[in-house]
Amino acid sequence: MEKEKAFLLWFDQLERKDVAIAGGKSSSLGELTSHVDVPVPYGFATTACAYRYFFEKTGLYQKIKDLIEGLDVDNSAQLREVCAKVRQAIMDEEMPQDLQDLIAEAYEELGKKVGEADPFVAVRSSATAEDLPDASFAGQQDTYLNVKGAATIVAKVKECYASCFTDRAVYYREKQGFDHLDVALSAAVQMMVFSKAAGVMFTVNVATGDDKNILIEGAWGLGEYVVQGTVTPDNYTVNKETCAIVEKNVNAQDIK
Repeated sequence: MEKEKAFLLWFDQLERKDVAIAGGKSSSLGELTSHVDVPVPYGFATTACAYRYFFEKTGLYQKIKDLIEGLDVDNSAQLREVCAKVRQAIMDEEMPQDLQDLIAEAYEELGKKVGEADPFVAVRSSATAEDLPDASFAGQQDTYLNVKGAATIVAKVKECYASCFTDRAVYYREKQGFDHLDVALSAAVQMMVFSKAAGVMFTVNVATGDDKNILIEGAWGLGEYVVQGTVTPDNYTVNKETCAIVEKNVNAQDIK
């Protein structure tokens, strides 16, 4: 089957150029798995085609169009109310059975590939409009950690779909001039890593554009608390050429 028509693809079937098919995150994970010698926890991704299939089958496109008609995103109360109704409308619809079966079968297959029945996974949102040259949608949709069991995976994929309409995502799309119904969402289902410490790494300083150093922010446990801002992470600036730590700030962290 052609990638564009597939409902589900494994990471080693995806490449960075597949952003329109699987979003920025899933396609990047695919690129790292397929072409770069980087250890990536294995998994699969539902595609934009699957998202659109779900919305078309259930009539959600028309329902959402009706709900957001006349929305003023600068009216925070209205934005909150409308977005909550849209998310609830998505959650109220049952995912088509063939799509549910496909996700469940892939999850079972993932367990066989890694040699673990009912493995713990992360279900991560990946929007097809992520990280464009003039806009960044990354981090505006939800991610779910420590998920287990086929039925739970299916439910979390639907929750990822609903998170496409968080207040922040809708506001940002409106201000950037994107049609809310044009954006689609991929859900990456990926093996969990039970990390001693984790965080985020930037190969370019996002504030200054300086690309001579690597910036690392880390904390004990899973990296989600760093992303959410729950803890103040340790900061390390590492010179790319020498790998020397140029600067570091170690902060107190009382939870992980």
